[in-house]
Amino acid sequence: MLETQCPACGVLFRKWLAARAGLPARAATTAQARDDRAASRLLAWLTGLLEIPEEGRTVRAGVGAALWMLAAWSVWRFARFDISAPESIPLPFLHTAIVPFHEFGHILFKPFGEFMHVAGGSLMQFLMPLGFGAYFVHWRRDNLAGSLMLWWAGVQWVDLAPYCYDARTPVMTLLTGRTGDTGAHDYIDMLGDLGLLDQAHEVAAIMKNFGIVLMLLALVWGALLLERIWRNRAGGA
Repeated sequence: MLETQCPACGVLFRKWLAARAGLPARAATTAQARDDRAASRLLAWLTGLLEIPEEGRTVRAGVGAALWMLAAWSVWRFARFDISAPESIPLPFLHTAIVPFHEFGHILFKPFGEFMHVAGGSLMQFLMPLGFGAYFVHWRRDNLAGSLMLWWAGVQWVDLAPYCYDARTPVMTLLTGRTGDTGAHDYIDMLGDLGLLDQAHEVAAIMKNFGIVLMLLALVWGALLLERIWRNRAGGA
């Protein structure tokens, strides 16, 4: 009672605040309870993201640490990548691996209109890693794999940034074998529809920076998980 009642005068602070706001005391209490439940659910969800498996800790720690170091090295490479020179993109095999998903995205989103048909390729590029991440976190209970999928989603934003940058002055050779000024170019179409074609370079920089932020968040998440796994590995296999 000490949190809600003044020990000196016995005034109920919550009722007083509700009266000041013009709300019934019961409504204020209900709203507070709803906020408390929402906060509890959020806390439980965040706590769940730091859970580690009970088995195989030693193996997971070794493999996870190796993958984390490779991911950290790649972030440094991607951060230094010049989006105006797409041929110099780090780890180009990652781009090659994602191209089929990009093209499938155009087909998948085609029923939702012309804009979504064009945007579907880029959407699929980062929705696919996030989908795998949700699978690992919620169904496999493998948060470490989930953190790597978040890193991969960040890679997609950096991967797409040169494509966006090219929209203002098209010079990239596309899959069609042509450049954007003589053939279809996703970002010329999308940015043109949005009235942002003249700001293509700025939008591309934002895309790259957002991707780097996602990758850094993935590294922090992975580091926290690895620290817990290493600290408790004596109980694992």
